[in-house]
Amino acid sequence: MQFILPAVYCLVFIFLIGKMNFFENAFLSRTRLVVLFFLKIAAAVSVWLLYTFYYSGSDFLTYFSDSSVLIHNLFNPDHQEYSSVWEGSFNNSVFNSARMMICLNAFLHIFSFGNFYVHGLFFCFFSFLGLVALLKNIANHFPEKRNVIIALFFIPSIIFWGSAPLKESVIIGVAGLLVFLTDFGLRINYSKKTILMVFLMVGLLSVLKIYVLLALFPLLITNQLIARTSVRFVLLKYIAVFALMAACLFLSSLISDELNILKIISDKQAKAISEAKGGIFLADDKNFVCVDYGKKNDVLEMITDSTYRIKKGSTFMSWKLENMSDTTFVVNSQDTSIYKILYQQIPARSVIPVRKLKPVITEYLAYTPIAFINTLIRPGFWEIRSWLQLIMVIENLWIVFLIVLSIVFFDKGILNKKHIVIFCILFSLIIFVLIGLTTPVIGAMVRYKTIGLLFLSVACIIMLDTNRLRKIFSR
Repeated sequence: MQFILPAVYCLVFIFLIGKMNFFENAFLSRTRLVVLFFLKIAAAVSVWLLYTFYYSGSDFLTYFSDSSVLIHNLFNPDHQEYSSVWEGSFNNSVFNSARMMICLNAFLHIFSFGNFYVHGLFFCFFSFLGLVALLKNIANHFPEKRNVIIALFFIPSIIFWGSAPLKESVIIGVAGLLVFLTDFGLRINYSKKTILMVFLMVGLLSVLKIYVLLALFPLLITNQLIARTSVRFVLLKYIAVFALMAACLFLSSLISDELNILKIISDKQAKAISEAKGGIFLADDKNFVCVDYGKKNDVLEMITDSTYRIKKGSTFMSWKLENMSDTTFVVNSQDTSIYKILYQQIPARSVIPVRKLKPVITEYLAYTPIAFINTLIRPGFWEIRSWLQLIMVIENLWIVFLIVLSIVFFDKGILNKKHIVIFCILFSLIIFVLIGLTTPVIGAMVRYKTIGLLFLSVACIIMLDTNRLRKIFSR
């Protein structure tokens, strides 16, 4: 039964690919789409094998196990085992994406009956929907750019992370469908069904990765402006919309520190740096604290199996539960509270130096190029420690090579649709910079940049004049 149910759902998905109008595509036949779907399933299996036998667990295993606990407690209200599921996340931003992933997995229990492989198959199919949606859009605007299939289905990071039961799969699915439903923001007439779907995609993105939504929002607005006016002065329209958005963000920061985007990024960066160092994360009724992983025996005094007191004179970080944006560095502690351990995090192995930024615009502007380059090229060849990192390095070199090719062999024929290319480039730039600013761990950086890498690769292949390139190589 463990493999029969996934096989049944796999047949259902293949049937949908063969029958649904959505999968009618100018670039690929339905048979080839089925082959690509099997390729994604193979990638999902490889992720599972990697994190089962090579690494010691992953987020998707935690999401699944926590969702099982949540389901169990919904039907057994006398038990409260799921409290740590909701309180255990260190990322307490506007919305808690970990909770959303747990809820999505809990919802999938309706179809899976607790079968983990079914969950993986559903995530894989949803990501596939997003990629096919992007492919349909690009085929409509650039019918000669068939090579875009490479960017969507054959770049290792995109197919690897975008096929696993992780946030990256959902984000690819949601972002792809949102761009498809709005036609890169160029659609003018919307049916009620389309409007409902757009709001659903926006809601999912706001919970899973709000910075992806914030990166898409001004681009969609600009293209809507272009669609309702003309394709003249495209760059000026993009500049005007971004300037207006920057002004709105500045005014909001004057209203409240909680709306100060620079402070939000700065706090997120501080938390990411702290998590990269590892730690023991505990909480009581009022505070959430982080204790250095390597000093846990010197700092924590056990009261019971799950409760601890912080020894006097210790150093640790603390946050008020009602305001997780403000970090307090406690030195020479006199705290006598009793804390419960929520979870432990082993220090990351691939940490890169990231400068702690103050919420000042000049610091961000100065560090932005470094943040982008780090996201684009890390890990570098000098950082290779395993065969996995070797694959990442080869992919990074190929992406840089593709960028150079797309500039040298630029296809002037796409200039009448340049707003779509600018859309893809600006989106990837924003994502890369934000990740470079807030992520000090290479392993996490490689995974988080998947959605930005997808749009960057698409832009490069659209820009590339393959006919000129083919003529040069044929000589």
